[in-house]
Amino acid sequence: MDSNMTIVRPAYFIINGFSGIPHVNYYFLFLLVLYIVSVVENGVVMALICFDQSLKTPKYIAVFNLAFVDVLGNSALVPKVIDTFWFNHKNITYSNCLTYEFFNFMTTTMQSLILVVLSFDRLIAITFPLRYQIIYPNGGVQRDEYGSIRLSPGHAHFLR
Repeated sequence: MDSNMTIVRPAYFIINGFSGIPHVNYYFLFLLVLYIVSVVENGVVMALICFDQSLKTPKYIAVFNLAFVDVLGNSALVPKVIDTFWFNHKNITYSNCLTYEFFNFMTTTMQSLILVVLSFDRLIAITFPLRYQIIYPNGGVQRDEYGSIRLSPGHAHFLR
């Protein structure tokens, strides 16, 4: 690299995507209700799986992880959109933009990989119903899910 090279980063970005929408303040209420419903429903799913001993199987633990990742993704993105709608804050700093994008990509990747693990489990169960326990033992879903989470971006920063 040349020693004369300088990297210029913008101080902030201006969000212009919502400027032409009429009655933008009503979208705040709609998003707030959806956010609260999503967090409460995923919280109920996670609480049921935690407190009911019959739901401690690997498939339900994968559903718990899916609900947790959904809450994480919604909590990372929706509050800034609500802030933009309600308080009319049209600026976002460069570092905050990178943080939002990181969590967006991480949670989307984790959701996709958990769904792949769950669908693979069901594929084996439907295709080979009598040999399912041999092919995919009880810890198989947890092993595959842990492997899929290891593939998600940014995982190394959280589990070290």
